Amino acid sequence: MRATTVGIVSIGDMGLGMANLLKGHDYRVVTVAEGRSEHTLARIHAAGIEALSSDQELVIQADYILSILPPRNALATAERIAGAYRQPDTASRRQELEDVNHRPNRSDLFYLDLNAKPARWAQQMAALYEPTSIGSLAGSHFLDGGIIGGPPKLTDGKWKKPSVVLSGALVSPRVGAASTLKMSFAALTKGLTALSILSFSTAQRESLLPELLEHLDTFSPHTGSLARAGVIGMSPKAYRWVDEMRGIGETFDSEGGWDGVGASIYGGIAEVYRAVAEDTILGQERVEQRRRGTSVEDAAGIIAQRGTEHDIGNSMS
Repeated sequence: MRATTVGIVSIGDMGLGMANLLKGHDYRVVTVAEGRSEHTLARIHAAGIEALSSDQELVIQADYILSILPPRNALATAERIAGAYRQPDTASRRQELEDVNHRPNRSDLFYLDLNAKPARWAQQMAALYEPTSIGSLAGSHFLDGGIIGGPPKLTDGKWKKPSVVLSGALVSPRVGAASTLKMSFAALTKGLTALSILSFSTAQRESLLPELLEHLDTFSPHTGSLARAGVIGMSPKAYRWVDEMRGIGETFDSEGGWDGVGASIYGGIAEVYRAVAEDTILGQERVEQRRRGTSVEDAAGIIAQRGTEHDIGNSMS
């Protein structure tokens, strides 16, 4: 009996963690290598993930496909994979592979979108996977989901795992519910980090950061701990969070009935992360190769001087 095959699009930090978790539990993990950066190709090779040549090959080989991407790419990727499924010979080639459960026919394909996105996007994606008279997607299913927590990590023989929440036709009648839960959670965690960036960088600019940190440690140590960890860890991810924050604003307005308040607040928070990613050297950081912003003092100093000659000079050091 062949191993259950899980396709992951794509192998970023979370995708890599999920791939390692699945491989650690004897799943076959595949991805598409075409068009990926040298950095991503090195990740794929180092993790022992099987690289396929095309989206169609991914659809043929996979029993499940996990979409784990920057939010701005989520809808286009769902459309691309649906298009690969609609190619004339895809269904017949899928049937040529034996099913994992020794059934006479190949089991259906499940496409799980696990990205941070508003419920409206989830509903648009679900529509792509409904059977149509133009191009049938019978034999495939869409599941709306989200990942809450950090990438899976194996420590001392035990896996630390995030929560994967799902909604969809086979789990819940409300497509988009999982996305709303994910966005509501991220609003608190990444929202706090954005507020911490504003607070720490402003205090640093006025030479008050040590006093601010001291008062946090004295009067609100839990808040201080969360704020420090968030600011230190966000640099390599800031670019991904820009669209996520805008999606949170849309979620609060459309699902929460806040009539523009969400877009106003989280549009501003999106700008905080855009500034970090595009206007400072912190946007050049990678999770595996941290050089700058690994302390609150360094991160706050760089952000406080964003766009200045001081920041440009640091990028050359």
